Amino acid sequence: MSSRDTILATLRANRPDPAAHPLPPVAILGDMDKGRDRFENSLQILGGQILMPQEGDTLATAIARRFPDAKVICSAVPDFEGTIRIEEIESPQQAAATDVLVVRSPFGIAEMGSIYLSEAQLNNLNSAAHLTQHIVVILSEENLTANMHTAYLERPEFHTANYGVLMSGPSATADIQGVLIRGAQGVRSLSIWWE
Repeated sequence: MSSRDTILATLRANRPDPAAHPLPPVAILGDMDKGRDRFENSLQILGGQILMPQEGDTLATAIARRFPDAKVICSAVPDFEGTIRIEEIESPQQAAATDVLVVRSPFGIAEMGSIYLSEAQLNNLNSAAHLTQHIVVILSEENLTANMHTAYLERPEFHTANYGVLMSGPSATADIQGVLIRGAQGVRSLSIWWE
């Protein structure tokens, strides 16, 4: 047995009994506004965008207008075709060649303008949400929650997913001379399409 296996076996053997030591209740704190306006304002502060439909727009035409040079559009939702299905992507290297990923989020957090994704939405290809150039997230206004406290209490995904990520706009950094750069690593843009 390797030292790693020994350490992990020791930790597992000495794990506290959850029945004897239940987790404390989660406090409900903060502003309880779970409205679309709050979500959109928070999202835009962090560099995210709303993919606004024009008259007669479908998701496909809105994506074509927003990303006219996109060649590889990966769909992780059954109701949008794209040029490739997420089930056809076999490696992170293939995901990195994706121009636009279209995915449906089970919920959004209004306070932070964040969306949640797990392996269920990403077909177990979790790297797709970070390696693609642009991500378009389909979100329902009915699936907004006010803040992290309400998300943890109301949303079962926190308790059932093996992997979960909250995304709030594109990646950003201001490490060098305090200059904000969006899309420095990870997705270059995150856009919301309301359903």
